[in-house]
Amino acid sequence: NYETCLIGEKVILVPYRPEHVPRYHEWMKDPDLLEATGSEPLSLEEEVEMQQSWRDDDRKCTFIVHSNKCHPVDNIISDETSQVFRVEEHLDDMIGDVNLFLSELECDNDEWGDDLRGTEASQDQLQQPLLQAEIDIMIAEKHLRGQGLGRAATCAMALYGVSKLGIRRLFCKINEDNKASIQLFKSIGFSQCNYAACFKQVELELVRPIGEMKEIFQVHGGSFKTIPCPLRNI
Repeated sequence: NYETCLIGEKVILVPYRPEHVPRYHEWMKDPDLLEATGSEPLSLEEEVEMQQSWRDDDRKCTFIVHSNKCHPVDNIISDETSQVFRVEEHLDDMIGDVNLFLSELECDNDEWGDDLRGTEASQDQLQQPLLQAEIDIMIAEKHLRGQGLGRAATCAMALYGVSKLGIRRLFCKINEDNKASIQLFKSIGFSQCNYAACFKQVELELVRPIGEMKEIFQVHGGSFKTIPCPLRNI
């Protein structure tokens, strides 16, 4: 996904690029964000190294969330081929990030075969390991919380994971006192499947047939169009 942007009505999901790192680093000096995301404080140099390692890890999918101020979806639909998104021109629109951490599902493919048959899945895909993903969302700009941007970004990322990456199960782990995040995920169909008392952390999951998951995420504002996001010429 390193050269593709997802354009939604409210948000744009942009590949995490070196241009994003300085502001991201400033965000992650906030103790509340560190606690909510289970992160450790890093130096700027370590943050740069982290961006590079995540870029090269095919088990991680990371987008920086931008507010959509200048790419109306109607324009993308009517004239998609002529548009590109240049990260360096929109750094002021950064508001957070959204991530998928992929792993294999420990189950028999036959359990899920009926769900895949009748879709665009090839025979090879039917034989591949089934994937699940932990999803997390952070809206770092506090004044933009409570406006539906986190929900839009979460649903767009989830829809991308299900439709493009073949994710079959989505789950999230949230500190029990983060009521807003728990409510967000419950509102789009996630239900509690575990509780880790030692971490005071709730785990929620969404396991539905592919078609149902796509419909859920579209209904809740996750629809998107893709446009190129070219690398910066240096």
